[in-house]
Amino acid sequence: MLATRGLQTLAYDLAAAIGSMGLQAGGFGKPELVEMPTREAERIFQGYAKAKPSKEDAYAAARAFLRDQELDSWQYDLIAAAVAEPVREQAGAMVLGSTRFPALLAGYEEEADRGDLWRLTWHGLLYSYFNFDPSATKDETSRRGWEALRAFLERTWPLIDRQAGNVLVPDWVSVLRKESEVLTIKPANKYARAYLRGDSAATEQLAADLGIPPSSWFWHALVLGAVRQAISDSEAEFRRLIPQLLQLIHGRPAFRDEALEAILVRYYDCKGAPQDERLRDYVCEPTVWKNPKLKAAGIATAWNRVPDPVWHMVLSWVNERNLKDFFDILAARNKADEGRLAFWSKYLKQITWTRLVFGADTMALKRTNQEIRELIAREEGAYAQLTGKREVDAFLMQIGSYLIIEFSKKPNACYVYQADQLPFEPYARHYDGGTDDLAAGYRQDQECSARIVHREGWEGRAAEELKRLGIRPDRPEVQRVTSTRTAGTSSGSDHGVEAASTRQRTTAQREPDMAILRALIGRFRNASINDKREGASGGRLWVDDPLQRASLATELRAMGFRWANSKQAWYFPET
Repeated sequence: MLATRGLQTLAYDLAAAIGSMGLQAGGFGKPELVEMPTREAERIFQGYAKAKPSKEDAYAAARAFLRDQELDSWQYDLIAAAVAEPVREQAGAMVLGSTRFPALLAGYEEEADRGDLWRLTWHGLLYSYFNFDPSATKDETSRRGWEALRAFLERTWPLIDRQAGNVLVPDWVSVLRKESEVLTIKPANKYARAYLRGDSAATEQLAADLGIPPSSWFWHALVLGAVRQAISDSEAEFRRLIPQLLQLIHGRPAFRDEALEAILVRYYDCKGAPQDERLRDYVCEPTVWKNPKLKAAGIATAWNRVPDPVWHMVLSWVNERNLKDFFDILAARNKADEGRLAFWSKYLKQITWTRLVFGADTMALKRTNQEIRELIAREEGAYAQLTGKREVDAFLMQIGSYLIIEFSKKPNACYVYQADQLPFEPYARHYDGGTDDLAAGYRQDQECSARIVHREGWEGRAAEELKRLGIRPDRPEVQRVTSTRTAGTSSGSDHGVEAASTRQRTTAQREPDMAILRALIGRFRNASINDKREGASGGRLWVDDPLQRASLATELRAMGFRWANSKQAWYFPET
């Protein structure tokens, strides 16, 4: 009896205890009763584990730091989440660019080494690392500060990893344990190939897990990684990927120039590749690198990023388009082509400079004619205007040391002048178009190297006139040969593309025509031929040009000569 009463009391007390715990609705042995509060506790833990301080408080700490104020212990941790934040009151400056930032990082690193660095402070620095927007600042000091932050995170991550243990860790720690590559100098390479294929699922998941914002440098580095992957592919695959690369660059333009530099250098190395119109049109846009013809005027300075042969490749693309546009669009409007496009196309590879000069009628047509509107837009900053003849346009092109002028309408002749003895300024914004400037060769008192009148049979006569000046049609047997390129890194940054060093182009062809060579050298004062092939030592054919003129260099390259830095002279290689 007593035993039964004791059991009843025990059962009553147990039921009361269970009731007080809020577990009346269930029974023992049901795991969901434990799992639910456990999941809730873990959710709360994860929230605290990646919590960021008040944005206003962190911003205030960054502002105080930039004003050289001492931070209290609380601000010292708060500022970690705002080191990449532009501070409006300090003209958009960032803590990353402060001269005091290295000391701040060193203090954090000492704490990490001792095991005293608060994990949330390190997470704040990780947030700042991904939050850095390269388009928000042109300050190189801030960019270097960001580089230092990356290196700090890479060095201290193993310490934070060990400190976190294996029992219950924040989500971001679990992600970094699998994706620590995002802290290295090549943070996006792992995702680049998939991104290039259009598969962004894994990348978007990483962004969600680590809190990478849309404005982060990471997305731009991803584009550079895709470019790096593409330029290491076969020639055919690289060329196939160009439209997609341009689309990616356009969408993430922060490191656009590095990406375009790598693409152009790689394209230059493609054997016999025809011009890529999409690449040409994109890189020549006024908001991108501009028309390569403007490089000499100091306007399109981005072209200084690539070696001269690469620049000249794109310039030749633009020159070819200008030649076709002039005769297909402008001269054709007046039914005045007369075979001129076909004729000058024979000299296309030798054209080193072009300029379009639009008459008033053409300028007026840009309002209603889309083709002409696009043509004028492409030549923005490079074209000139004719003021004396409304209905006429002109085309200027340089071949060797001669400047040639064609007009779009009869009865205007074509005039050939020596480029260093022009009766007008080649970069003027306006021309009359008559005998005072472009057509000055019509006058008896004005020296003109050749005057071509487009009457029946003019092509043969013009070819002879040009041959007399040492200008001959492009030779189809010329074969360009490329040597192996050495790849390297364009900068010390994580997102630096492995920009390639310049590949040397050589020309394999027959021995040069000495009569043509002598005629060419005769046009350049102080230039001379030094033919050592006849000697017992079996030397080379050399050309000396103490003034190192670009126009002579262009013609010598076309003939197959190479430049020797050691002798500061041109030589013809053995075949």
